[in-house]
Amino acid sequence: MELSRFRSEPVQYVVRAGVCAAVVYVVATLLPMERITSQITTQVVTLLGMKASWYEQNGHYYIEYLYISIDCTAVEVAALFIGMIVAAKAEVKRRVIFAVAGTAAVVTVNIGRIGAVYYLLEQNVPWVLAHDVFSGGLAIGSGMLFLLISERYLPQINQNLYALLDMVENAFLKKV
Repeated sequence: MELSRFRSEPVQYVVRAGVCAAVVYVVATLLPMERITSQITTQVVTLLGMKASWYEQNGHYYIEYLYISIDCTAVEVAALFIGMIVAAKAEVKRRVIFAVAGTAAVVTVNIGRIGAVYYLLEQNVPWVLAHDVFSGGLAIGSGMLFLLISERYLPQINQNLYALLDMVENAFLKKV
């Protein structure tokens, strides 16, 4: 592979996005994200009429029997979205608005996801359906929605990702 490919805009974009995402993720994990997520989700499900309380035990957070780990906080998704947004070459105001709106949307959807998983488990839906299938489908849908919105609001994100996919495809086709 030619060294010039590593200097291309799509590759530089992905590196910038990855570094931004890593910084956001590390900083976010220093915050009490599991506690905050547990508290907010408990308040939401309680407002919707379900019985729920959160508690901490040995540094772990729970909503009733449902363990809330750092993976349940959507920090990874928010960090990736923020990284891709901040790394785009666009007006700062546009990137900030999209990053704030995107993060708020990710947090809101995640709270809803945990609440829905809790509700489904309360209805005796098996874990694999209530959590894995439901959450996986939601993740795919969220990613697609992000790409649709970014195509209109920050098209540089999609342009770089498509160009990177083309580079990878061409590299594989040359090998075959």
